[in-house]
Amino acid sequence: MKHLYCLLLLTFGLNLLALGNDDGLSGRVTGVVIDKANGETLIGVPVMIEGTTLGAVTDLDGRYLITNIPNGTYNIVFRYIGYTTKIIRNVAVQEGSPVNLDVSLENSSQQLNEVVVTADMKRESVGSIILMQKKSATVQDGISAETIRKTPDKNTGEVVRRISGASIQEGRFVIIRGLNERYNGALLNGVPLASSEPDRKAFSFDLFPANMLDNLIIVKTASPELPGEFSGGLLQLNTRDIPDQNFFSFSAGTGLNTISTFKKYRSYQGGKTDWLGFDDGTRALPSDFPQAETLQRASQADKIKYSKLLPNDWATEEKASTPLTQTYQASIGRTGKLLRNDFGLIASISYSNGRRTQEFERADYDFDGSQNFDFQDQQYRENVFWGALLNASYKIGDRHKISFKNLYSDNAEDMTIQREGIDIENQQYINAFALRYSSTRFLNSILSGEHALSAGGTRLKWNGSYTEIRQDVPDLRRMYYYRNLDPSLEDTTLYAYVPFGTASPNYAGKFYSDLGEKVYNGDFSLQTPLKFLGENQTVKFGFFEQYKSRSFDARVLGYVITNAGQFNWNLLQSPIETLFNPENMGPRGFRIDEITNPSDAYTASTNLHAGFIQFDNLVHKNIRLVWGVRVENFIQKLNSFGYSNDTIRVRENYTDLLPSINVSWSLSEKTNLRFAASQTVARPEFRELAPFSFYDFSTASTIQGNDTLVRTRIKNFDLRYEYYPAPGEILSASVFYKNFTNPIEPVVESSGAGSRRVSFWNAGSAYAYGLELEWRKKLEFVDGLLSWNQWENFSLYGNVSLIRSRVDVSNDPRATGPRPLQGQSPYVLNGGLQYQNPRSGLGVNVVYNRIGRRIFQVGNQGYLSIEETPRDLIDLQISKRVFTKGEVRLTIGDLLNQAGHFYQDQNKNGRYAADIDTGISSVRFGTNVNLTLSYKL
Repeated sequence: MKHLYCLLLLTFGLNLLALGNDDGLSGRVTGVVIDKANGETLIGVPVMIEGTTLGAVTDLDGRYLITNIPNGTYNIVFRYIGYTTKIIRNVAVQEGSPVNLDVSLENSSQQLNEVVVTADMKRESVGSIILMQKKSATVQDGISAETIRKTPDKNTGEVVRRISGASIQEGRFVIIRGLNERYNGALLNGVPLASSEPDRKAFSFDLFPANMLDNLIIVKTASPELPGEFSGGLLQLNTRDIPDQNFFSFSAGTGLNTISTFKKYRSYQGGKTDWLGFDDGTRALPSDFPQAETLQRASQADKIKYSKLLPNDWATEEKASTPLTQTYQASIGRTGKLLRNDFGLIASISYSNGRRTQEFERADYDFDGSQNFDFQDQQYRENVFWGALLNASYKIGDRHKISFKNLYSDNAEDMTIQREGIDIENQQYINAFALRYSSTRFLNSILSGEHALSAGGTRLKWNGSYTEIRQDVPDLRRMYYYRNLDPSLEDTTLYAYVPFGTASPNYAGKFYSDLGEKVYNGDFSLQTPLKFLGENQTVKFGFFEQYKSRSFDARVLGYVITNAGQFNWNLLQSPIETLFNPENMGPRGFRIDEITNPSDAYTASTNLHAGFIQFDNLVHKNIRLVWGVRVENFIQKLNSFGYSNDTIRVRENYTDLLPSINVSWSLSEKTNLRFAASQTVARPEFRELAPFSFYDFSTASTIQGNDTLVRTRIKNFDLRYEYYPAPGEILSASVFYKNFTNPIEPVVESSGAGSRRVSFWNAGSAYAYGLELEWRKKLEFVDGLLSWNQWENFSLYGNVSLIRSRVDVSNDPRATGPRPLQGQSPYVLNGGLQYQNPRSGLGVNVVYNRIGRRIFQVGNQGYLSIEETPRDLIDLQISKRVFTKGEVRLTIGDLLNQAGHFYQDQNKNGRYAADIDTGISSVRFGTNVNLTLSYKL
């Protein structure tokens, strides 16, 4: 899959140069024209430069482009039948600096004579995201590519936390309005994203480089045309679209981490292609190694023979210095004519490689409060990321558009964990380690079409898409050495812990897994206008089909003592470099055993058939009503086996009627009042149902699915007030309420012997409600108080979310009482101060983020929930334009470098107290400093 995609990228990339040769230096004006009432783009609007013959007509997307404009200041006229004519004055055009001018036109069909309004360029140039938010039928918040560039964020996971009501858990999973990742959906260029994780219902948003996004929007209220499986929010990721002019850009960067860079680190011998983000087969089982069934049935002599086939690849080595991180990104865009119609291409490729060292303190406690262990972990990680984008678009006249969009990513992580500490329960000193390499590859291809079937606004949209996700974990190795703590014993020798009798994946174990998921989507919708009560109305209906299949297969091996009566016990004193040498395999040594369980593999599939009808009514010139219903039929199948080889089959068939309504009342030109109500669902993911059990060395947790889960039904209510004081500015306040029936959560089912068992279950019910505030305000008004000609270059922005939730656990005898939803924080704070001087090219952006404490893992009566403490995050970026088209950016992330703590709140006072509460783990992430140079032609 990877090599085919790279070949296609290279082939198309070379052909980019053959398209058009517009140097992009002439003066240009471009933008989008929309209907002021409903935000729909307008097709065929003539846009003229007053006093000249220069002009253009808007296309299917409402976009226009006027080129070859001499330097100067102009008035631009937008004139369309049935709409008020608008003249934008004082538009300054300069060669090499394209002007973006988005405008909205007001319906004037009841006026007999032409109505003309004028506006100043400065007042009309509304940021696209703010404009989209203002005119949207649903409640939504977003962030644009331009804003993303002004933050230190490297991937989409980091970008999301800048949006109102959103936060990130574990660096990549999105929590919106206090609801964890399983209650949030995601669309990539309008197509639903599948889960990328083998152990949870979630998409890992660190797979997408931030520089490949055109914008990111979180839709917080449902509508019939959107998928019905979300409650917190639906993330819409839109990749970069076709450019208005030819360009080529390149950036290179390097960076350091204050905890890791230039310090020693540990690693092991990997493959020759690790730096490219995939294993070259070094970690794979030998080609002549037997299949699982053959090894299970083999005689002892054959098992010894097979054991000698395995390489002794357990050794780690210390490296002198952790190198600087590297990041590279190149993009090219071309526009031109193909058969007299507009054709455009954009391609982008990015690469990053970085190492990180993190120090963890880990502990755990039994149900009676006695401590099980006290460990110190050193985690050494190398992350390699490749991302590639290839988008093409072909416009047939002004009313038809065909697009082909592709996104590929490869995210590899190579981790060495070194653990030391005390196993208090067994009174042993422990020296252990784990070696883990994982590679996650993502491919998404979308072929779509948009067609304006009439000048009156009848539109047809369709798309077909293919998504593939593969995750490989080749040869995860885990090993323990120990010595007794008995002070009467003078022996300080470390002994390898190799089981005898039954092998264990946790001690001298080897684990291999392969996950593959394929998703096929088809979507069709038709929108047509109609007249009702003398106003323009629209009706839209459509169909959606999805087929998704997943296969998961794991193989587990473990070394054991072959024969305790004949064993050479001195072998256990061998260092790991020689412990499993081939000569140590035999009757007096070790052998490999197959310990793969029937539950270590499963196959699953879903079929989703959906249809909707949606009405967009202007019931009053200022009141817009978007309402309708969506019907979803969902069929889910899963096949696996239990530990006793009993067959496990999940067969579910749900049909859900999902009504929704969104009301927008324009109180004035600058204010909106919104109300929304809807019914949505959240369905169990494959992994949540599968009986497969996996031990996570890092967290000392065993995770297992539950095949009795049922879907969650959710009622959602929203009320929002929006005020837009000036272009690009917003003040808003929202309240929301959500009610859940059968919510799904991960819970700790048992704890002891140094390990926690985590599974999933349905609570009886739950609710969540909250308040959201958002602001973005330019500080030019301060000039009247404190005279300084720079205030107009400052912007203050931020958002606050206050959230409360409760889970009804009356049907769970293990529960300790009502509690918040897992992952929900009582507050989320985001804020920033931005300075941008267009003349000097100097930009400074300071960003702050904090989330309240939240439950990481739900506990029970014998084991308190594990909670996560808040952290204050302050990021800084300074940028400066150089050489006219270049830019230097210095970013400093996590300036405060506060520790993150996971703990059990023993005194239940809602705060972390190190001397009272039981600490489960703590870590510092270090401050990141990055320097990037970019240049655009």
